[in-house]
Amino acid sequence: MTVLLLDLQNFAYRCRMSFGKPLPEGVKSNFTFQFLRNLRALVAEIKPTSLVLVKEGSPEHRYEIYPEYKGHRKVKADDPEAEKKFQDIMALKEQVDDALNFVTKNLEATVLKHAKCEADDLIANIARALAKENKDCVIASSDKDFTQLLRESPHIRLYNFGTKDYVATPEHDVLVYKAIIGDKSDNIPGIPGYGPKKALKLCAAIADGSFEVEHLSQEHYEIFQRNLKLVKFYELDQAERRRVQADRGHFDPAACMIDFLMLGMPSMAEEPAYSRFVDTFSTLKQAVL
Repeated sequence: MTVLLLDLQNFAYRCRMSFGKPLPEGVKSNFTFQFLRNLRALVAEIKPTSLVLVKEGSPEHRYEIYPEYKGHRKVKADDPEAEKKFQDIMALKEQVDDALNFVTKNLEATVLKHAKCEADDLIANIARALAKENKDCVIASSDKDFTQLLRESPHIRLYNFGTKDYVATPEHDVLVYKAIIGDKSDNIPGIPGYGPKKALKLCAAIADGSFEVEHLSQEHYEIFQRNLKLVKFYELDQAERRRVQADRGHFDPAACMIDFLMLGMPSMAEEPAYSRFVDTFSTLKQAVL
C-alpha cells in the first residue's frame, strides 16, 4: 500500500499558477477545475492506495519561540494594498473550500487538519507513523522542509509536483543545515556570516565529530538552538492526535458527473476526460491512519 499525503495549501498555490492557461469552453469554476485536473494527474502519476489531503493550522508553538516567524507573509495594517491582499487571501480560502467540498462529497479521500499545527507537521507525524509500520507513503509538495524526512526511512518519498519528479535524499543533515543558515521563506534568520557553502562545511564537521555546536559563540549557539526548534517538525502527543479533524469522502462517479455539470465544467463530463477521471479515482481506498 502507498498513502499519498498532499500538502494542500502548497498544492492550491500551484493550481492558482495555472490560471493563465486557457480554459475549455463552458468552464465557470476556474479554481475547482484546475484543482481537480491537477489532482487527477497527480494521483495518476503516483498511483497510491489512499489519498489524504492535509490543511493548514496555526503554528502557535513556533510563534512562542520566535514571534516573527513567517512575519513577512502577514498583511500589515499600514500596507496600502492591505485590503486587496486580505481579499486575495479570503478568495483563495473560499476557492479551496469549494474544491474540498467536491472532494469530500464525491471522492474516496480524507481531509485532515489540526488547528494548532502546520500541515507539514501533521504530514510528518503521519509519515513517520506509517514508516514505523513499514508502510509506504509519498508526500506531494514543493516544500523543501520535507527533505529532512527522507534520511529517516526508505518508506517515505517526496514528490515535487512543481518539477514533476521525486526529490533525491540529501547527503547532509537538513535540520542542522537549516539551523545554521536559517530559512528566508519562513523569515528565520541564520547565523551571521554563514552562506550555503560555509554552512555545508560546518554540517560536515558536526556530522564527523570534528566540531561540536557547543563550541560556537554564545550568540551563534543560541541562534542555532532556536532555529533547530523552529525547523524541526512538531511531534503530536496522543492527546493532540485526538484533536485532528477528519472529513472523509466516498467515491460516487454519478455524483461527479452531476457536479461537473452543475459547477460549469462540462468538458470533464465528456469523454475521454470523464473515463480518465473515474479510472483514476475508482481504485482508491479509505486511508487507515
